[in-house]
Amino acid sequence: MEFFRKINEKFEKIFITGSTGVVGKPLLKKLVNKGHKVYALNRSKNNSRYFEELGVTSIHGDLFDDSLHEKLSKLNINAIFHVAGVNKMCVKNPADMFKANIEGTKYMLSLGNSLKIKKFVYTSSAVTLGERHGLIGSEVSEHRGWFLSKYEESKYLAEKEAFEYKKDFEFVSINPSSVQGPGRVSGTAKLLISTLNKKYPPLIKNNISIIDIDDCAEGHYLGLTKGRDNERYVLNSFHLQSADLISELKSITDWKGSPIYVPKSIVKLIGPVGDLIKIFSNKPPFICSESVRVLTNGHIYDGSKASKELGLEYIKIGDFITKTVNWLIEEGQISLNRW
Repeated sequence: MEFFRKINEKFEKIFITGSTGVVGKPLLKKLVNKGHKVYALNRSKNNSRYFEELGVTSIHGDLFDDSLHEKLSKLNINAIFHVAGVNKMCVKNPADMFKANIEGTKYMLSLGNSLKIKKFVYTSSAVTLGERHGLIGSEVSEHRGWFLSKYEESKYLAEKEAFEYKKDFEFVSINPSSVQGPGRVSGTAKLLISTLNKKYPPLIKNNISIIDIDDCAEGHYLGLTKGRDNERYVLNSFHLQSADLISELKSITDWKGSPIYVPKSIVKLIGPVGDLIKIFSNKPPFICSESVRVLTNGHIYDGSKASKELGLEYIKIGDFITKTVNWLIEEGQISLNRW
């Protein structure tokens, strides 16, 4: 109790970006529950009531709002959680994503200096590790030298800029793998939903790494309280092959499906078709060459540093499946019996 009292005193007032997203939402609630006074960047007035109900103070603006310093300067902000970012695939022009992820991060770091904060916790991504196919990605991985996607490139460059930036505060990078769990129905979660709603879902055999959504929030908070300056921490609850995940799903749920495993070579043939559609359409295609590269590459991540240095205790895979699938059932996303 004494430890947390000291933490609350040291980081009494916190500013957070991206607090209504997949990663930010549970983190915001954790900060409130831990007793911190939280100020959240609010781009939309539609979120104002949500923040008010949580007891969070809205700071209207965006990542590039020149008035942020003025709005925050008299609040004695002690720490910043920069969670906001853009993750898009198959877009015709990724310039906005690069601007948000790279320049937005630099702007927040500059804000941290001007506010004289004590610590900055940055939400990066495990994709920045860039480990070669089939190898285990960790904080010490050597990057392969090329990128699977424009998103990976933007986050890699953003993280590089963040570490090199001249900072007057402690800096910690948190690198989550694929964030999944209650509250997530987009991105990779769509594959789980689609699979559980089919009797013969098409899948590819691959390595899968997942960070539970609650583990992710806890890992971020521990980054604030225990993270060492200029270190990064990969967050990964578990990794396994897709066939093993199917076996786990069958042993825990009443799903009786039988996946049809599609060779990666066939999946790779679809990518160029999406690239062609992207040229003539204003909307990103469902699939393209970069999304195929990401899908067929797979990842094995090692999240043990966060366990050893931060004390993060990861959820067991069976518990993760139980709570995630039950939540999807309650939300009407899949048609299975709750257990």
